[in-house]
Amino acid sequence: MAIKFEDWQDVKVAFEVARLGTLTAAAEELNVHHSTVLRRINNLEKNLNARLFHRHARGYKVTEIGTKLFATAQTIHSSLEQLHNDIAAADSTLRGSLLLTTVSGFMDVLGDVCEQFQSLHPQVQLEVILEQKRLRLDHGQAHIAVRAGPRPDEGDYIAQHLAQLSSSLYANKRYINKYGMPKLLSDLQQHNFVSGVAGFNARVPYFAWADEHIPASQIKLRVSETAEATRAIIKGLGIGGLQHDVAAQYSDLVPILHSELSWPTDVWLVTHHLVHRTAKVQAFAGLLKTHFSKLAANQ
Repeated sequence: MAIKFEDWQDVKVAFEVARLGTLTAAAEELNVHHSTVLRRINNLEKNLNARLFHRHARGYKVTEIGTKLFATAQTIHSSLEQLHNDIAAADSTLRGSLLLTTVSGFMDVLGDVCEQFQSLHPQVQLEVILEQKRLRLDHGQAHIAVRAGPRPDEGDYIAQHLAQLSSSLYANKRYINKYGMPKLLSDLQQHNFVSGVAGFNARVPYFAWADEHIPASQIKLRVSETAEATRAIIKGLGIGGLQHDVAAQYSDLVPILHSELSWPTDVWLVTHHLVHRTAKVQAFAGLLKTHFSKLAANQ
């Protein structure tokens, strides 16, 4: 029966343990948590139905089967390093295409950066892929990802903190004129809300709050995209959470109970180490860092 690797990252992590001898050393090398390394080793051994390490108090020693697997992993590792050098040599100029992935709601934040990049580097074709699911940078599905939430911990990824952005409740002036302005948290019981569909809410702090604190009967619209939630709030369909910098772009929106309710979100610039230092990735990353630095300072 053929062996099927569910996640090649498991092999990469286990290879680092075999090379360095301990979970702690591998975690430091990969810039991930100790528990992530242990989880990936357990996943790989379960998937292969084979023990790859002997566990000792002083560290991890590779078994005979593990030795065979990691010899192949070493060959793959060397090939990838050579590929990295080839890519760096072939992509030292600003040309070709640059693939950026993020969620649809972030285009209101990233629009200015994209416009600036296109003006500075017209020879680079910028492609923006809007996906709720996370694309695999290690498979070449994108060059750069802008992600919100906890720090990404994939071993071959480089994650850089861009900013912590805050969200609060907003509503359209037309909605306020029709239903009144909530002045106390208890007043929210009399209002309509926009939130997310089931299975999506945990990734958006405001949506998670709405699920926990707002009765289902008051949520008049649920959407599967944060951008659509923004449009619904702008149209006056209900109260909803918006990032402050996004809300500031629309003069008809008014803040609601900002001193009582706020949801911070960490934003990360994520790249794969094989393309991290290419000219076009570095050029776009520089603009992103400057833009988010200004956003954070203005909050």
